[in-house]
This record gives sequence, structure tokens and C-alpha cells, in this order.
Amino acid sequence: MSYVPVTMFELTEGELELEKANKKHFLKWSNIIATTATTVLALTAVITVFLTVSAWKGQQETARPYFILKESPKVELGSELSFELKFTNVGMHPAVNLSSETIVFDDRLTGKPIHHDESAIVNEIPKDSSSSLVMTIPSEEIYPKQYNINAHYVVVDIQYDDPILKKSYSQTIYMNWNGVLEEKMQPTVHVRVEERGKIEDYLKKNGIVLK
Repeated sequence: MSYVPVTMFELTEGELELEKANKKHFLKWSNIIATTATTVLALTAVITVFLTVSAWKGQQETARPYFILKESPKVELGSELSFELKFTNVGMHPAVNLSSETIVFDDRLTGKPIHHDESAIVNEIPKDSSSSLVMTIPSEEIYPKQYNINAHYVVVDIQYDDPILKKSYSQTIYMNWNGVLEEKMQPTVHVRVEERGKIEDYLKKNGIVLK
């Protein structure tokens, strides 16, 4: 009787099917891993672009124009009471179309404001440049040559544009002029946090809505 010897390298039919199934399974997982890797790379690229754009926008915002009072407000008592505030642009970008709304009223929050006016400056205000705002209160509103003058709040609301970013900005500054005590001029200081709510309520009560 003759027979065909089976070597160690030959596989049975069942083993061949199993090997094919294993290869198919391996290729399936390889494709899944490759697709997942591609998706992760795509998401990473999107996130990188988003973070880059966000950082760029953040840099742009830090370069916007911004005004501060480098010097204390100047108060003069002559035939009238006047306040001079010098605003300095400490931002990188220039500011244009600067306008302001100013309100002065007794810090006891009684009566109407003694001063409420609006003004505008057409010229561009570059970096580190200053612009002065002068408020004059006539003597019929507050007689300047008194022995004592009660403290008053000074609210300045300014609006301006950034010609580079094409955006508009606003700032509101709250100050308290401590008046005159025994014929001595008192300093002007920024208001405390707890005072701001009372000031805003007073403005609303008098129909003043800041921009």
C-alpha cells in the first residue's frame, strides 16, 4: 500500500482556514489602528491651528489701545470749579474717535448731578500719548470759594476705536474728589469696590445709562 508523506511544513485544510482568518483579523485591526492614528493626527492639527489662532488673537488683544491716568486729576478752584484728567494710551495700537461722558455729583447721592456733559476728540492718540479732559462746573452749581465743600463723585465713561483691530472699546473710571475741608483742597482717589454699586444705582435713578 502506497502513501504520501506529510512534512512538518504542510498544513491541513483546517489549519489553512484558521491562518487565513488570523490574517484577515490582523489586517482588520491594522486598518483600524491606521485610521485611528490618522484621525488623531488630524485632530492634533486642528487643535494646533485653534491654539495658534487663539494665541494670535490674545496677542492682538494685549496690543489694543488702553487708557490710564498716570497723574492725579488736577482740581482748581477759581471763579469756577474745574477738573482736569490726563489720559495716556499705554497700549501698542493707536486710539481714534475718542469720546467721553462725564458726570459729577454729591457723594451723599442726593439731588441731581452738578455736571453732565459729553465731548469728543477727532485726532488719533498713538502709544504713550496723552489727551486731557477738562470739566468745568459753573459757580451757580457749586460755589468754589467756600470754607468747606462736600465730597463729590466723578464718573468718566470713555469710548474709542482701534483702527488696526477694527474694534470699539469702552472704559468707565469712578473717582471720589474729597472736596474742601477748612479751605484745604482734599485729594481725588479711586472709589472703593463697595461704592460702585451705589453709584450705578444713583445713575440709573437719574436716567443716566453709560454707553
